[in-house]
Amino acid sequence: MDLDLTAVESFTAVTELRHFGRAAERLGVSVSALTKRIQRLESALGVPLIERDSGGFSGLTPAGQRFVQFAPQLLHAAHAARLAATDDAVTVLRLAVPAGVGVVAPLLPAALDTLELALRHAHPGVAIESVPTAFPSLTGDLLEGKVDVVLTFGASARPEIASTRLSDIHRVGLVGVTHPLAFRRTVEVREFARLPLLYTPGLPDEYMHPFVLADVRPLGEATLVPIDASNTAHVAQRILQGREVTVVPLALTANLPPELKRVGLLGVPASWYHAHRRREDERPELLTTVELMADFTESVTRAALRG
Repeated sequence: MDLDLTAVESFTAVTELRHFGRAAERLGVSVSALTKRIQRLESALGVPLIERDSGGFSGLTPAGQRFVQFAPQLLHAAHAARLAATDDAVTVLRLAVPAGVGVVAPLLPAALDTLELALRHAHPGVAIESVPTAFPSLTGDLLEGKVDVVLTFGASARPEIASTRLSDIHRVGLVGVTHPLAFRRTVEVREFARLPLLYTPGLPDEYMHPFVLADVRPLGEATLVPIDASNTAHVAQRILQGREVTVVPLALTANLPPELKRVGLLGVPASWYHAHRRREDERPELLTTVELMADFTESVTRAALRG
């Protein structure tokens, strides 16, 4: 299907900001022009994507929730194609973003564009490509040179990997709408840590420990429920069907379906996003990218807070 990429970009801006006026301001167009773009996209797809109210945006339709996960892949593929077609001299740095977190997808394009714009001020001719990578492959892909930098949740214990602390992760709890905690805005983190927590066996501690609250109480005291976290639909289903809960970065809660609720965690220790790179890779443009990634991670967190 030949889609209007300008309309797709407009859709991602509206879903990130949850407001037609703010999205129009970001894109530098009128609200009327933005609305027409969204209408063209919905007409091309044959389904409504956005639920509307007097303010313009009240949520996503089921089709919109599916398309919002596909749209960033479409935009990045088009962006990469344009780079290949127009400038063979462009240096592309590959940023590995953990796959299986589709709810954050609408936040990435704008954050990546801002990151790339700042990078090009210091290093003209350098572009950023987002590469969704399965959790177990993050370290291997980095060491094999398949990607240049990895966005993840903790410092690496591998001596050949340099870890740089970025912004605060802002961990929150995620529960089903019928869970008793769904009716509370906040809960003490030690209370939350006593609940059955979903986790993925086999992942390195640097990935899992922040999300099974290993810094709150010994793991031996935890009730951990193994699950394949790469299947986000399965994770949501498990949360909805039982009393199991999970901990996620606030950024991943920007477009939650109404069946899931986020709960603030009181007293949770600080934890941080990290950027990993190969220790021997000290290209100036890569080091600048790592420096800029703190703003990148903070921007997706701010976008989730606005949502």
